[in-house]
Amino acid sequence: MGMIKRYGMIVILEHWLVAISGIGLIFTGLGCLPLFKRYYISEIYGLKWTEDFHIVTQLHYIFAVFFMYTVLFHVFFHLIRREFGLLPKKGDLGRAVKMIFASFGIGKEPKADKWLPEQRWAYVLFGIVIFFVSSTGMLKVLKNLEWVLFHPETESFLNLLHTISGGIFILFFVVHVLFVLVVKANWPLLKAIFTGKVKEEYAKRRHPIWYEREKS
Repeated sequence: MGMIKRYGMIVILEHWLVAISGIGLIFTGLGCLPLFKRYYISEIYGLKWTEDFHIVTQLHYIFAVFFMYTVLFHVFFHLIRREFGLLPKKGDLGRAVKMIFASFGIGKEPKADKWLPEQRWAYVLFGIVIFFVSSTGMLKVLKNLEWVLFHPETESFLNLLHTISGGIFILFFVVHVLFVLVVKANWPLLKAIFTGKVKEEYAKRRHPIWYEREKS
């Protein structure tokens, strides 16, 4: 068997722009708390600049621009093309549980389409977290303007919500990376996000519904 196309170039670019800007947001976000000087991370060679709150904040804004642009492009691009394959379907929650157990050798995987059921649920949950962390982040930027005033309690709640949603974002990001790197069954997907293709044998075995549709 040969290879079968899974991701187009636009999807690959979307993924890596979100990944790179997301990592940048996590790093600079932790620097804004600030944590790097407090825990002597800034003492590591080459990281002295992380002590400068102004530099870290400006970089956080730059990464946020790239991140938000890519997220908005992703939403509108796939909405216009009516590509809704990543939205959860009826019965996905039960299939997702079975799929996760099967990834660790417990039970048998249910037949899957192009996107695994747990991927669809993760997509929606990640989207909700991104909405909260992005919206609170934009409000935090607005409050820095002289003509925008927030009540102190509102500002405190905004900071808390941004910190909590940011922490959940980091957790989701780490879990996503671990599931790709640790679970051997997902390794072909890691290669595909670089090349855009997977082996037909893998597609036929793990994504039979999608494979049959592509080959028909």
